Amino acid sequence: MTRSHPAARRLAALVATAAALLALGTTGVAAAASSNAKLVKEHVAALAACDADALVAGYTADATLFFPDGVVVQGEKALQKLYDGFVKSPDDDGLCGLKAKPVLEWSSGGTSFVKFKVTAPFLAKPYFSTDGYVFKGGKIAAEVSTFDATKLVFKN
Repeated sequence: MTRSHPAARRLAALVATAAALLALGTTGVAAAASSNAKLVKEHVAALAACDADALVAGYTADATLFFPDGVVVQGEKALQKLYDGFVKSPDDDGLCGLKAKPVLEWSSGGTSFVKFKVTAPFLAKPYFSTDGYVFKGGKIAAEVSTFDATKLVFKN
């Protein structure tokens, strides 16, 4: 019995993996990307509607959000507190009225990244933020966000 060179074995494994992926087709990938886009659209709609309950309902019960400066929000109660404050009117130190328009989206499997252009009647200029979402069971299980409210420029 002859042994093949390690590089040849790796190449054979790579070819076998590629063949298996091609056999699966792109249907699953396209379906996941479509599902992810739908979930992001629902999240953005809940944000635009200033609906904290709908925002929280879009997450798994143990979801974790990662924000700049090491801020982490984890679990349903913490999410509810975050979004209850977020959807207040600007007069009450909230951000109700923000519109987040996706300008660039990328998805693979259960993960999506979206660059948003954020506008509002009370902002002096648009703000750009990027969020990464990990989806599980049709809900957001984890989110990494560059959103930093201290960087918003408000009208005087």
